[in-house]
Amino acid sequence: MIDCREAVRRMWSYLEHALTADTEAELEAHLDTCVRCCGELEFSRHLRELVATSEGVPAMPPEVRARIERILVAGDRPATETAP
Repeated sequence: MIDCREAVRRMWSYLEHALTADTEAELEAHLDTCVRCCGELEFSRHLRELVATSEGVPAMPPEVRARIERILVAGDRPATETAP
């Protein structure tokens, strides 16, 4: 039987019906005995529904976008910034 770490790793694929029959059966066998992972599955289902029904991502404030762009241009290490 698979462990909780493997069960959680497979959950999104399970919700998308993207697992093989054997892999799905292993996950379902684990879910039959693990209350914690059943909770994780329900949370994942709920989160997936929220994302699917959301009307889009809120707009990013321009100052946040500018700061992220400066960090990306600087490379892996963000440049030290002074307060505006």
